Amino acid sequence: MRSGAVKIAVIYTISGLLWIILSDKLLDLMKGSMDASFVLFLSSIKGFFYVLVTGIILYKLILKHDSRLEESEKQYRSYFEANPSPMWIYNRRTLNFTAVNNAAVAKYGYTPEEFFNMTVLDIRPKSDVAVVHTAIKNLTNAYNDSGVWTHLKKDGTAIRVRITSHGITSGKEQLIMVMATDVTGTDMDSE
Repeated sequence: MRSGAVKIAVIYTISGLLWIILSDKLLDLMKGSMDASFVLFLSSIKGFFYVLVTGIILYKLILKHDSRLEESEKQYRSYFEANPSPMWIYNRRTLNFTAVNNAAVAKYGYTPEEFFNMTVLDIRPKSDVAVVHTAIKNLTNAYNDSGVWTHLKKDGTAIRVRITSHGITSGKEQLIMVMATDVTGTDMDSE
């Protein structure tokens, strides 16, 4: 994102300097054959013209940059939403779900709207609440392998999942992105 803004600023600066140098040279050449008041008028016109043209160019460059950002965001969002493993993002302070992917909806049985009205504690047995708080407190902003946990699906079925997560920042909020791999009935289930 920053490199796009730098490119726009550089293009604007270079075009502005070239415009000033070249248009002033042209006016200087015209001074001898024209009335001074007309040259002053042309100088004002060139300023208005510069503002108009650069405004249009900046608008086009910003549109192009925004389009690239939107495309990149769609691509990365699809990596999350279409991931075959259940994934979600929650607010570290409130523990509320802020995003869930399609696999989480299918696996756990809750609609996205239901998830958004829940916290990560709502998919855990009540006996795990204190341990979950401790685990969340100890998370780093790097890759975290939190081990195997018991989760509860909407219908009450208990499943065993390996939880991996990574801290992310969105504005002032600290968010945690989680991937839950079902290990129910595997050797990992007994960890």
